[in-house]
Amino acid sequence: MKKVAMALLVFGAAAAVASGPAWGQDKKVEFSVNAGVMTFYGSGFDVSGLGFTLSPQVDIRVAKGFMISPEFMFLTDSSFSGVIGLPGVIFNYVGKGFFIGGGAVLPVSISESAGVGELLPKINIGYRGGHINFTVYTITAFNGFFKYGLAGASLGYRF
Repeated sequence: MKKVAMALLVFGAAAAVASGPAWGQDKKVEFSVNAGVMTFYGSGFDVSGLGFTLSPQVDIRVAKGFMISPEFMFLTDSSFSGVIGLPGVIFNYVGKGFFIGGGAVLPVSISESAGVGELLPKINIGYRGGHINFTVYTITAFNGFFKYGLAGASLGYRF
């Protein structure tokens, strides 16, 4: 349980530290809520292992064309048998209408038995238009990069 509390504390501190300079320099800070689907890949895609995600996210512009995006993704399966939290921070390049970036997430089990996994890289690409985000991403492991992992897509609303 101490690891879960520490992970949440580090996530909150990273969001607070990153947002301070952005607010001080009149940079734009946006909040979004994203909902999506995710599946495991490895020895082939398995649609029966489809999971659902919900993730609040903060987009903090740190320079022209770049933003830091702290997020906390909640993942559950179709039978809602448990919840896994994926707090993370993504560094994105933002172009006209699109973004691409990478960062890391930390799996945290927040159902019956609490526990923390190992830090995992996350790579995403997406579309930003009006108040809508569409993101396609993969979460994989450092060993066996892109051999096994999670692939997902989400649709979100920015405000």
